Formats: sequence, structure tokens, C-alpha cells
Amino acid sequence: MILSNGSKVLVVHRRLFADDQTRYFIGTVLGYENGIAKVKGHTYIKDSLNGEFVERRDDRIKIFSIASGTLIVYELPADLLLDTVTLLVGSAGSICLTDGSEFSMDLTEITHKSSE
Repeated sequence: MILSNGSKVLVVHRRLFADDQTRYFIGTVLGYENGIAKVKGHTYIKDSLNGEFVERRDDRIKIFSIASGTLIVYELPADLLLDTVTLLVGSAGSICLTDGSEFSMDLTEITHKSSE
């Protein structure tokens, strides 16, 4: 089985058009069968005014078809406390998922070349 009940995941909606904002959903798998995952967690969206990510704190249960091709699903460490994670925007538009302690995942889509 690819995912099991209790797995912690980050679901990233692929940008289909240049102006699309990437959406993130972080949660715990409640069920998984045949490429369909039922996940309970929180949505993160980018605030277009200040460029920071805002977490919608109300619990959501979402059904995802991870075989659809429009999602990227990352399995997160089992010991990660989801209450402690946040998305941070760094210099040059980098995006990092972190718990502010030991866990950090770079989610930046574009690599910036330095001029030499």
C-alpha cells in the first residue's frame, strides 16, 4: 500500500497556468484505496497582498485522487507534529516547509542562477 491510515502528507496542487497560485494542504491520511486518499488537515494559501502564507485553521477533510496528475503528494516524517509546521517565504521567493526546529523541506519551484 502506498499510503496508510495515519500517514502525514503534504499535497501540492500543480499550477496549470502561469498566473495560478500554488495551493498546499497538510494533513493526516484517514483512508487510502486505489489512488484515492481521504486526508484531514489544513489548507495554506498565499496572501497576494503581503506574499506570506496564511493557514486556514479550521479542519478540512478532503478527498484527493493522487493519480490525477494535477497533484504532487509528499509523505512527511511520521514523527512530525503537524501543529508546528508552517510555510515560510524566503529571499528570492523561496518556499520552505518547516517545524521551526529540526524539519525543513525546500518547496521552491524555480532555481535562481547566481550571476558570476
